[in-house]
Amino acid sequence: MGKKLIFLFAFILITVNSFANNINVTIQINGVNVGGGLLYVAVYSNETGYKNKQAFVSFTLNPDNTRLNHSLELPEGEYVVSIFQDTNNDGRLNKAIFGIPTEPVGITNYNHRGAPGNFNKLKIPVNSNSTTIIVNMGRVRPL
Repeated sequence: MGKKLIFLFAFILITVNSFANNINVTIQINGVNVGGGLLYVAVYSNETGYKNKQAFVSFTLNPDNTRLNHSLELPEGEYVVSIFQDTNNDGRLNKAIFGIPTEPVGITNYNHRGAPGNFNKLKIPVNSNSTTIIVNMGRVRPL
């Protein structure tokens, strides 16, 4: 009985502590095409998840304004936010030759020129000093 009680107590402490370190973050999305299809948002917390398209958090937003703000809680860390606007409403990011997206995209620390790069190039810190993540939407321009 004593081991079970110790395990339960440790589990509760770890759970409470992990929620206590969450930071309320606002994702500000600029350049949205109003009425141009849902925005698919994926938040990645590490290189492996980014490479394998396994988001830490994902959701959709209705494009009712050219600038959208969405709040969520994230643990302190480094993240990449990747967004695409599904202009033809087929539920996926459409691409042309060489994998260049034909729909508007936005990724943290990406200027829409050439390939976006890896997690380490695109990541941004989330901590008590950085509570807004800005993502600019646009069309990818080949180099």
